Amino acid sequence: MKNIKYYLILLGMIVLTGCDDFLTTPPLDQITEDDWWKDESQAKMMVDNCYVHLYNDDGDNLLVFRDGFTDNAIWSGNAVMADGSMTAYTGKVKNEWKYSEIANLNYVLEGLEKAKESVSSEQYDHMRAEVRFIRAFLYYDMLFYFGDIPLVTKVLTIDESRQTSRQPREEVLNFILTELNEVLVDIQKDTSSETGRVNENVVKAFLARIYLHEKNYDKVLEYTKAIIDSGNYGLYRAFDGNADKNSYEELFRPQADGNNNEIIFEKQYSAPLKVHALNRNLSPASSVYLGWTGLRPLQSLVDEYECLGGHATSECERLDCKYVQMREEVSANGGYGEYEYRDPRLKSTIITPGWEWKANGTVRSVFGVEDPNSKDYIQKNPSYTGFLVTKYVDLEGEEADRTLGGKNLSIIRYADVLLMRSEALIEKNENLDEAVALINDVRDRARLPKNVQVTNQSDLRDKLRHERRVEFAMEGLRYYDIIRWKICDKVRGGDAYGFAKMTESGKRENIFMETRVWKDHMYLWPVPQDARDLNENLTQNPNW
Repeated sequence: MKNIKYYLILLGMIVLTGCDDFLTTPPLDQITEDDWWKDESQAKMMVDNCYVHLYNDDGDNLLVFRDGFTDNAIWSGNAVMADGSMTAYTGKVKNEWKYSEIANLNYVLEGLEKAKESVSSEQYDHMRAEVRFIRAFLYYDMLFYFGDIPLVTKVLTIDESRQTSRQPREEVLNFILTELNEVLVDIQKDTSSETGRVNENVVKAFLARIYLHEKNYDKVLEYTKAIIDSGNYGLYRAFDGNADKNSYEELFRPQADGNNNEIIFEKQYSAPLKVHALNRNLSPASSVYLGWTGLRPLQSLVDEYECLGGHATSECERLDCKYVQMREEVSANGGYGEYEYRDPRLKSTIITPGWEWKANGTVRSVFGVEDPNSKDYIQKNPSYTGFLVTKYVDLEGEEADRTLGGKNLSIIRYADVLLMRSEALIEKNENLDEAVALINDVRDRARLPKNVQVTNQSDLRDKLRHERRVEFAMEGLRYYDIIRWKICDKVRGGDAYGFAKMTESGKRENIFMETRVWKDHMYLWPVPQDARDLNENLTQNPNW
């Protein structure tokens, strides 16, 4: 299967460098207009480069780290967002103000007009559709964070950019939806020719995601049905029946790239030419990667993973669950029994104390947070929660520079389509049998009992929200979910804890990590002060 190729050497030709405004034309200091846009290959290179704008590849700008905005994890670069001290000057706020990227995309769209005579009409329409999709994708992300935003659809001069103002959210949303519906007409319909490139089902899946956030559940059902009925996708089950390998875990390893019908849209990498730093950023210090532990799961997330029997661990004793005794036996033998016999997605996502680091079948080290001889000893690293991320970390790679990884990062996968559809059905309080079946399909792939049953809307809503949290943990979707559900006051405030370490008294106590602050005006972020300094027409969001 052919992968989309990113011609990174050309990126320097179109990226803003040293620009004194946030909406200006990208400089062309190495080429001229007469040298470019002459044929289809040149135009395609410029379009391919637009894909880099979906999410940055650099460190904590990756989508994965957005779980650090939530009750799932602590993010080393997120302290001001957790303690309520975020301001319009905060760097992460500026990172989400994507107008340099919008300027680049507008430049490519205008450039494609110059190449129109050199390409077929079908290819021209498709390339424009790709760029328009990426622009709409970025605009909706900014709409999510900031509400009213400037709507810029052409390359601007510096003076023009300083005259822009924020447009009402509804107007920008209508623009995005109109763009995406027009893109559906022109985008390629073949979903198999080039993975990682926008196609018809990518657009439909993204429309479903938008409509879910906008609470237009009929549209969610329309687009998710179209994707399901296409027959092009399914849950990744390559290792069903294999006791030694877990399909869910392998989904996030490089070995699953290239022939994986669960992936609808992903950001593609290809080591050593195009890589990201998740191996280093997420791994423990004791690992072969000498990790930085940039994203640290919290006890709250670990507690969310059910017992292998398919119920909350807090219910085990009441249900006389056999796994209680089995966990106690592990603890009695010096292990950490509380993490055993749990939803397999726990160990496919999170490194827990006592975790053995295996690479190519060899035990390399042990994540020993209570071992004074371990590099991961809690007392040496007081900011550690006692948990780290294993999802997306390449455990078996043999690249020369093993701090960098080439694993593709999913943006939309089929499990999300199933659970979006389930959520829409639950919120409409219709066809709850189907909503339950969709949840159970996702649980079944994870090797959990298909024991979610039709009860009432409220209980099913809780089941759906639980399933989304554990299925998509460390994939950057949790923040979007808790904002959509308006539950940040319940999950983003208060004290956050790590694992329960042994105290001098012989009792286990959870490590206090930080006190988090949530105020409802934080549902929208402040407009970056840098942008306002350059453009006095940009107003600020309330209470910032």
